[in-house]
Amino acid sequence: QFYSFEYQGNAPKLVHTPLTDKCYLTLMHGLHLGYGGNPYGPAGTGKTESVKALGSCLGRQVLVFNCDEGIDFQAMGRIFVGLVRCGAWGCFDEFNRLLEEQMSAISQSVQLIQAAIKNSHNTVHLLQRDVQVNHNAGIFITLNPATKGYGGR
Repeated sequence: QFYSFEYQGNAPKLVHTPLTDKCYLTLMHGLHLGYGGNPYGPAGTGKTESVKALGSCLGRQVLVFNCDEGIDFQAMGRIFVGLVRCGAWGCFDEFNRLLEEQMSAISQSVQLIQAAIKNSHNTVHLLQRDVQVNHNAGIFITLNPATKGYGGR
């Protein structure tokens, strides 16, 4: 087991409300089951900030990636390899902005990673190679509802 609890400095704190507590509880339950989390809601409601704050509370490095049409399967695969190897959390913001075919292929990779973490496998097959799994890794995907005038799907 590798040490992965890193001090990230004295970061600004998120205001704790009953909704924040419920979000933390839900995300922690998802992690306990070997999954990550999938906060969903309108823009500006604190989905990404909640994931970052929870990671900070647990001493985890959280890397945020903004998704758009420019991200392809190969680029996302390289990000996944890095996250899985080092045990960091990845928060993929506005995942619904990906193209439909990209979203489908990337979701399959997420499923492989979650299955490896859940079933305590030592390796996962990504980008035509076997990658060592650090079981502290976590994948969180935020979604915004598709509304008129918003670039979501």
